[in-house]
Amino acid sequence: MSQAQPTILALDAHGGDFGPPVTVAAAVDAVAADPGLTIHLVGLPEQLEEQIAVCVAEAGTEHRERLQLVPADKVIAGDARPVAVLRKGEGSSLWNAMRELAEGRAHACVSAGNTVAMMTLGVKLVGTLAGIRRPALMSQIPSSRGMTSMLDLGANLNVDADQLFQFALMGAVACASDTGKPPSIGLLNVGHEDSKGHSVVREAHERLKGSGLDYRGFIEGHDIFAGKVDVAVCDGFAGNLILKSSEGLAGMLFGELKRTLGSSFRARLGGWLARPALTTMLERLDPAKHNGAPLLGLRGVVVKSHGGAGRFALFQALLEASREVQRNVPERIEKMIRSHQAEAES
Repeated sequence: MSQAQPTILALDAHGGDFGPPVTVAAAVDAVAADPGLTIHLVGLPEQLEEQIAVCVAEAGTEHRERLQLVPADKVIAGDARPVAVLRKGEGSSLWNAMRELAEGRAHACVSAGNTVAMMTLGVKLVGTLAGIRRPALMSQIPSSRGMTSMLDLGANLNVDADQLFQFALMGAVACASDTGKPPSIGLLNVGHEDSKGHSVVREAHERLKGSGLDYRGFIEGHDIFAGKVDVAVCDGFAGNLILKSSEGLAGMLFGELKRTLGSSFRARLGGWLARPALTTMLERLDPAKHNGAPLLGLRGVVVKSHGGAGRFALFQALLEASREVQRNVPERIEKMIRSHQAEAES
């Protein structure tokens, strides 16, 4: 998609812990920041019209025409199972947002809702790319060298070697730099030696060695935060545990730092002197700045926001979706998969 073309995002306005007060405000912020962006707010009309009026009154009416309301008649529960999503989800805010993408009225779909529901409806309504067995969630984690992208983050708890191999291909495409330099790939394991780990990771390891990717071999959990590779590949069970554990650790450290710096006059003075450096560090590590996990492997761009995302975090997820659209990520993944299938068959 050309940078000159406008981008249309379909936003599930009831997804996440806070619903329209956050989603509508974030949408207003996004269209204000990007004049080429239009957002379809999908949800219960009465609630959205009221919230849109409040937010537009605060931000200015010049952005109102790029906020379009798409009606829905219900909301999918946060703990809904796949069967319930398929049987009872039609007409919901998430279903209708996915349909906006599937039927070509939007270039991407964004939601902070149920991951299982997003996966289920993404596969049903948007569809998977040719050759892709299962989509995977990918997000960025701060490391000592910048950022490390990791997938899967919870969409696939049990995987085989072929799926891990596909995750690596998708991650390589999604993280490719504009300079053409291929990202380095690592496969998460319990050790660096070829003999370590269960049969699934060892089989994927052997396949990746001959893939043509910049594959660096097995990595351990600490290598992710050291920035040893650009992309860390794992199953969704391990990826979700690492992501949630790192967020919890960051929150605990920030809290301890705040308490320590306020514990005495000397500590407060030291904190005041170190404030510029601490502010820079905390801003880089702030999870809200890295919110927005693309669900790779679908025929269109779908981005999952953290369920507890606030206004700024959801704003970041919307910008991430726009970037995915502009970079033509689904089309590039499909091309990569076809290339490797052709090589395997030759």
